[in-house]
Parts: sequence; C-alpha cells; structure tokens
Amino acid sequence: MLLLLLTDWTFEDSMAVFRNLKTAEGYYNFQERTVADFFADVREKGFAATAGMRGMWVRMRMSSRDIADVTGSTYTYLLNGLSPEENWTALFKAGERIRLRVINGSAMSYFDVRIPGLKMTVVAADGQSVQPVPVDEFRIAVAETYDVLVAPEDDTAYTIFAESIDRSGYARATLAPRKGMAAEIPERRKIADRGHGRPRLMF
Repeated sequence: MLLLLLTDWTFEDSMAVFRNLKTAEGYYNFQERTVADFFADVREKGFAATAGMRGMWVRMRMSSRDIADVTGSTYTYLLNGLSPEENWTALFKAGERIRLRVINGSAMSYFDVRIPGLKMTVVAADGQSVQPVPVDEFRIAVAETYDVLVAPEDDTAYTIFAESIDRSGYARATLAPRKGMAAEIPERRKIADRGHGRPRLMF
C-alpha cells in the first residue's frame, strides 16, 4: 500500500491569514469574474440569463467564485510533504496492482484527484470497505480518506494529480517503473461557476 498525504502550507503567520480573512473574506481570491467574463456569458447564454444569474449573486451578497477561503495565492499544496516541483515518486512493476490510500490532511482545502491514463477503483472510504467503484476522478474533503486500486500495465510514468477545488493550485506525485521518470502535468482546468449548468458528478 502507498500512502498519499495531501496538505496545504503557507509561510504566512496563521494569525495574519486569519486577520486578512476578517478584513475581507475574499482577500486570497484572485479569480473573481470580470467585465470580459460578463460579455462572454452574454454571447453564450444571452443577456437576460446572464443578468439574472449575476443579479441572484448580488441579492445574496455572495460571489460565484467564493469556492475556497484560502487559495493557491498563498498556499503551496503538498503531497507527502513535497511541493509539485519536488515531485514525490513511487516505483511500480508493470502489471502489479497497487493500493493507494489518499488522505486529505489539509487545513481547509478540497482536492479533485485523478491519474491521467490510469483507471482507479475506489474500494474503501474513511477506513470502511465499499462496493468497488471505478472512477476517473474523485473529490476528497478535509479529513477524508479514500483507498483506490490501480494496475499500471505500461512501462511508463503516471502523474498523480490533486487539483484544488478552486483551481488555484495543485499537488502532484509520480508513479513510475524507474527512478528519474516523470509524466506530463495535465492541462489545468478553469474554475466552474456555481449556478451555471449541471455540476460534475464526483464520487
């Protein structure tokens, strides 16, 4: 079994972070919608629908981009204590089945976890066995644990990619048959607005 511990880390003093959030709840949110986004939505959805959606958020005094209080603007997302650049790596033999235990030990970050090119099967949640569920991706909240099985057959490296729910950053690691190998980091995805379309189904 391989343990994969996801965490978030900032060099800021924790009380400074708290003070910043008390001053402005969106202090770390640099992904707010712009006038250009408004006109893009008008072209796609029409003026009435766009204005109605914006008006709804204004009446609630909320932001559709208020996904995470503290973001990758100050956080570094770690996997087994290493940053994406340090790239924690585990070795495998082609054809063997590997059990990965993914633990979210972060303070407040949710992650969407995937391994491009490799199918995962969830077999346990928070220490309890579940009916095996094949997934391409799963969302893991703070303090949650998922066990997944993978069976890499090709003599190639795979990226374990854990993207923060607000898309402001990611943690990554590598599964490889030999030391020194690394797979490409998948294309980063844009943040999805709440209230626009049907949300993606996550396990």
